[in-house]
Amino acid sequence: MSALLSETKLQRSYASSIDSTGEAISSLTPELVIALCGPIGSPLHQSAMQIKNTLAEFEYQTEIVRLSDLIRLNAKKVNIALDADTKFDEIQSLIKIGDGLRQNFGHDVLAKLAIAKIGADRAQHFGAFEDVAAESEKVDNEKIKQQRICHVIDSVKNSAELDLLRLIYGDALFAVGVFSPLELRVANLAKPGKLKHDEITRLIDIDSGEEFDHGQSVRNTFPQCDFFLRVDHAVVGPSEAKAIAQINERVRRFFDLIFRTVVITPTAEETAMYAATSAARNSACLSRQVGAAVTSATGELLAVGWNDVPQSGGGLYGMKPLSMRLLVESAQEDHRCFSQVGSPCHNDREKDSIARKVVESLVEGGVRSKDVTDKAVQTILGDTRVKDLIEFSRAVHAEMHAILAASRISGDRVVQGKIFVTTYPCHSCARHLVAAGISEIHYIEPYRKSLATRLHEDALTESSEAHGKVQLRQYDGIAPRRFIEMFEGRGRKEAGMLKLPSRTEAMPLTQVSLKAIPRLEEVVVAEIETKNLELPSLLASEENSAKVTR
Repeated sequence: MSALLSETKLQRSYASSIDSTGEAISSLTPELVIALCGPIGSPLHQSAMQIKNTLAEFEYQTEIVRLSDLIRLNAKKVNIALDADTKFDEIQSLIKIGDGLRQNFGHDVLAKLAIAKIGADRAQHFGAFEDVAAESEKVDNEKIKQQRICHVIDSVKNSAELDLLRLIYGDALFAVGVFSPLELRVANLAKPGKLKHDEITRLIDIDSGEEFDHGQSVRNTFPQCDFFLRVDHAVVGPSEAKAIAQINERVRRFFDLIFRTVVITPTAEETAMYAATSAARNSACLSRQVGAAVTSATGELLAVGWNDVPQSGGGLYGMKPLSMRLLVESAQEDHRCFSQVGSPCHNDREKDSIARKVVESLVEGGVRSKDVTDKAVQTILGDTRVKDLIEFSRAVHAEMHAILAASRISGDRVVQGKIFVTTYPCHSCARHLVAAGISEIHYIEPYRKSLATRLHEDALTESSEAHGKVQLRQYDGIAPRRFIEMFEGRGRKEAGMLKLPSRTEAMPLTQVSLKAIPRLEEVVVAEIETKNLELPSLLASEENSAKVTR
């Protein structure tokens, strides 16, 4: 009994010495993980190098993890030979091997290989982290503060990869979307003796979005990034220096925001896109939420809009009618799709009707037998342009809602103004934006169904060099999803004076605890080992880390 009491007293004494708050704070790490994403031909490698150069000014060690190298190592696991006869053959076979790995081992397998590499590098450079109580009392715990290391993953192509990286590293992960207009990507790929024009076109189509879940799908992954870097010059030929200078300038601003070493306020473009994204959340559309913001030529916000069904009296459901004369005392019945229980999307219903009418006509004409009607309908809806029809939706599109609102409020200030849209405009909206006098259209998410530039090449262009046309421009700046966090101005003042840390002393605003990360990485490593996937650096790193004295 006395022994039990003594043990209890000892436990109480030990517990009283533990500072859980201090423990949590002391485990915060300055580590960063940067995941690059961008369509093929965009200057991803050059961006990785500029990130490394910039972080050196913050006394960070930067390691670049190339997913293509991990794919090469594991080619035998999917029985696909790496064909290096030509540059095209090499790239195409790497894509096939990557697809095979995702299909056989999970859509996020390449991210798991990268995570294992990151964990091994940390152990090699800093030793193992012991997750025990009262860790903060150890002198060695200060090593956590010294772990100024960044891993740049070049590059993620599947949204499952990005999802897993966010799950493991939380806010310490920043996804950077790197983009160049199509003609510049073609120029970057068309290096002498590298790729032919038809090969470039084919690779761009594959990279944009393969029609299966385990394939590359940049168009789905890219919009989820935290920072968008648009490069308006080719990285080959005489414009290379301009491209590198642009990348360097944008990367430097990005890290000054992360470390709060400079007072930086949002650009007009960042403010407008944040407003557009906020507006999108008003939409009750079953297909997608789209937001838009119209600014004057000088960047003043004029109006916002979102996609939803129009209501009698003007405006959209979810807001008061514009004409108060038509506002009835009792609440209007909601006739939007979500309120019609058991009823399909109106656009989908009409597309099905069109496909069924086509099949019935073929049956009546003796071209098709009646017993394959349902299969034929599904084939039309799945494999033809019918699936892309958008004309039968009841919703007013976000761009039109914003233009109508801006015209009511600001009149001709819309002319030569700009519009910021969360999604690339459809061809229907595009022609109305041209007619409204909009000079620039900025967007985040690509939209493959749009025929905007094909139908209106005389009025619209994605080229950064073309003049006299409405410019379609990929958004450049901090993503709306991290707008508040990045521009929140805390800790700028001390004793009434501006006080900002130097680059060598600054800690990132998104520090996360190192308590859980190594354990999660260990689980990932264990899974890789059970699947016999190749990552030779793991063993070497583990052997070296054992020699590190703590």
